[in-house]
Amino acid sequence: MEKNRRSTLQKAIVLDAARSLCGRHPSSDEIYALVHSSYPTISRATVFRGLKNLSEEGKLRRIESHSAIMSTRYDDRLDEHCHAVCKRCGKVVDVDLPCLDMIGSGAVVSEEGFSLGKHEIIFDGICKECRDDKSSL
Repeated sequence: MEKNRRSTLQKAIVLDAARSLCGRHPSSDEIYALVHSSYPTISRATVFRGLKNLSEEGKLRRIESHSAIMSTRYDDRLDEHCHAVCKRCGKVVDVDLPCLDMIGSGAVVSEEGFSLGKHEIIFDGICKECRDDKSSL
């Protein structure tokens, strides 16, 4: 049973900050720093709670990885897509794969009859900037 969550000014501020940074897939710390620069009285806990609630409400996408280089990130792009993480610098980028439409449409069903829904695919590799930076080799 989902709680009926209220909209609050603090949550709206957090959402605006996250959306302003989302082309970069910001971490919660980056979002907090932006919020704090304009609203120094909003606590870190309020920002982190707002991010949790916004992702649960489907207004932001929470990206989690088991990679040590990448902390939890946020994305305001809510359609089905994948992500790639650079193993050197931690940069996160969107990856569009045409086959994801099949998964989203319910066309993929496991042998046990389990209809697949939400998924998260994260690739790792080395971004162009890190590959071009010969000093990091």
